[in-house]
Amino acid sequence: MNYIALKLRHAMSEIDTDLCVDALAGAGFESFETEGNLLTAYIPQPEYERRRGEIDAVLAGYAPIEERKDELIPDRDWNAVWESSYEPVRFGNFCFVHAPFHTPLAEVKYNIEIEPKMSFGTAHHPTTSLMIRFLEEEPPVGKAVLDMGCGTGVLGILAAMQGAERVLGIDVDEWAYRNALENVNRNREAIDRNKVVRPQVEIKLGDAALLENMRFDCVLANINRNILVRDMASYAAVLPVGGTLYLSGFYEEDMEIVERACNACRLFYRRHVAHERWTAAKFCKK
Repeated sequence: MNYIALKLRHAMSEIDTDLCVDALAGAGFESFETEGNLLTAYIPQPEYERRRGEIDAVLAGYAPIEERKDELIPDRDWNAVWESSYEPVRFGNFCFVHAPFHTPLAEVKYNIEIEPKMSFGTAHHPTTSLMIRFLEEEPPVGKAVLDMGCGTGVLGILAAMQGAERVLGIDVDEWAYRNALENVNRNREAIDRNKVVRPQVEIKLGDAALLENMRFDCVLANINRNILVRDMASYAAVLPVGGTLYLSGFYEEDMEIVERACNACRLFYRRHVAHERWTAAKFCKK
């Protein structure tokens, strides 16, 4: 399938950039890249042509956009593209996140096979790697885990491999939803290995509205600051007293805003880690 790459050179603030990405996702865009003041968004060509008016209306609400290019990306052998450019990520002897064309490592505890396609969550980004470090330090053995904004499903898959009793991954992006389902199936044998009871791993398409009446011991939410703050009450509602919330997808200077939203929902700070300004933080419910 052909894609359109919408390239925007802009002078938006970080907050407005995040809001613009959310709005474009609602208009059918499937993945995004940001580099300085350049935002690139990808959408299937048929969807772009069908929703062109809606897309133009979204962009009209965000200024200043200094330059816009709508570039056709012809259909290609994506596997060949990934094989030539996708590098695996190793976390010491803890885990190895790799594509299907890489050889698993015998010396690591968990080999996670991820075919990323256009979904977020390949462990290359600091937010994903910081969350993986939290899981390494505090494995969710026997727990019910929610992976909110699951992307490729890598965090939920790792939690299941570690011995989580139940994992639910949720993503609002249909591309990510389908990709996560595929990746769970790719890792099913490794997830079940040495488990007395087969872990339940489920992926759903949707947002925080799906969480009503659900219960989890642990929530992983690697999204962005604005979505985290907006949906904080939903995350808190699924946790029991003593339950744990791990957050990432925001900068270290945003910690005060995030902590304030958490405190309003009886979620209290325990610690955080940071890399290249990106932050992951742990909160517990009281």
